[in-house]
Amino acid sequence: MSGLLLAQPVFRAVDATGAPMPGAQLQFYLTGTTTPTPVYSSAALSTPLSNPVVADSGGLFPSMWLDPTVTYRVQLLTSVGALVQDIDPVSESVVEATQAQVNAGTATGVFVSPAKLAAWTGIAAALGFTPLNKAGDTATNLQLAFSAFAVNSAGYLGAPINEQDGSYTLQCSDAGKMVRAMISGAATYTVPPNFAQLGQVILVRNAANSTASLTVARGSGVTLYGAGGTTSKDWTLAPGALASIGGEANNTWWISGAGVS
Repeated sequence: MSGLLLAQPVFRAVDATGAPMPGAQLQFYLTGTTTPTPVYSSAALSTPLSNPVVADSGGLFPSMWLDPTVTYRVQLLTSVGALVQDIDPVSESVVEATQAQVNAGTATGVFVSPAKLAAWTGIAAALGFTPLNKAGDTATNLQLAFSAFAVNSAGYLGAPINEQDGSYTLQCSDAGKMVRAMISGAATYTVPPNFAQLGQVILVRNAANSTASLTVARGSGVTLYGAGGTTSKDWTLAPGALASIGGEANNTWWISGAGVS
């Protein structure tokens, strides 16, 4: 068993004016009694301190380690033994939460052993959310906030629509989405440089009720090959067209679809 450090490991006695109390004393008893009980100089609880523990000339006490199985009564005394304060009870015991408390979400004022969490139910009730902390955990309704696309990024089950009814620069957050234009005048979707990564796919749609063409244009240094060929250019999507574009490497993209020229 290890002892527990007194809650204020640096403890200085001061009087009502805030001045240090040279030679102040801390007397430790069993709770509710005047039976002295020791505190210790280390967590090993092998070397008792004097009882009372005496402060130095600046009112500073040494580090004091309490027995976690003991509930104390503590008296602060002046150097001549005049009582300043009597505190009872004083306990530094730490209580582990039960499985029932955690499952019910009522584990307050106690500690929860991480080693036991994986086998317990009711963690979501205790935390207010369902944590993902081990292989096989299932994520539900995750909010995706892309900052960089990666092969292990969480993805969409469908293709959420990002409506952009005018010129627009594609974003990393568009991966797995359909970026759609409903336009009456020409507009351009630009593929920016230093953006494409292996496996990144975006759907681009010029809605059927658009009355103008949509251009998918290359940003500076970007290559955009048509699928089935070696031509890199800016591509035009007629009203009703649907294309998918994908990243093969940095600044290298492909485009494929219907109504694309």
